[in-house]
Amino acid sequence: MDVDNKGDVPLLKVTDGRAQIFLQRPAKRNRLEPADLEALMSHLDTIEKDSSVRIVTIEAEGPSWCSGYHLGALSQGERPKFGFGEVCDALMLTRPPTVAVLSGDVHGGGTDLAMACDIRVGVDEIVLGMPATRIGLQYYATGLQRFVQQIGAAATKRIFLTAEVIDAQELLRIGYLTEIVEEKELHSRIDKLCESISELSPNAVALTKKAINDLSGTDPDIQNIQESHISSIRSADHQEAMLAIREGRPPRFLAD
Repeated sequence: MDVDNKGDVPLLKVTDGRAQIFLQRPAKRNRLEPADLEALMSHLDTIEKDSSVRIVTIEAEGPSWCSGYHLGALSQGERPKFGFGEVCDALMLTRPPTVAVLSGDVHGGGTDLAMACDIRVGVDEIVLGMPATRIGLQYYATGLQRFVQQIGAAATKRIFLTAEVIDAQELLRIGYLTEIVEEKELHSRIDKLCESISELSPNAVALTKKAINDLSGTDPDIQNIQESHISSIRSADHQEAMLAIREGRPPRFLAD
């Protein structure tokens, strides 16, 4: 399924349980315009409602994976229907696991778009740059929170307080990148990763993702997380997995 698009706004393609979101402004470093933010929110809503989707990848071509929100629009006071932070927040809360396929550099808000994904796989040539303080901005609250929760205060301070360009090996060391692969192996690795995730229980994956996100916050609801664990024990997916073990075959999980 391809979702109809106009011009250069992000494209959504859903095939065999994999939703692919393609950023489509390579000549402009895949910066995001107001219309792009609306398209991304629409795509995330479509994904959330499609129980067949097991995995989401965000992909782009060109030397820059994403350079964030268009500074020209920002400097002119243009206000989109959805804020950039709202899109990243929605991406983080999306039901299926999400993978940032970092074939190019990440700058500005693009660093948070990738951080909002569950997994970030990059090639070894990419770099990251966060110039918010250089243009007189304290970054928005949920974006800073995402960085601190996932890579810690020290690494976040290095990225935001120095505005230095950071290479892929260092991004892997501080936990920003999940994995580094050679450029020629990127797409085959992503295909394998999507295949592996698609074989898992979609119910258990969704509950576990939500629990991990909750536990990374300042006031996790432990009781609710435990209740989700109990519900997974009673789920059809768990019963199918146990039956598959007894029958000596792979489990066959069905979409809700």
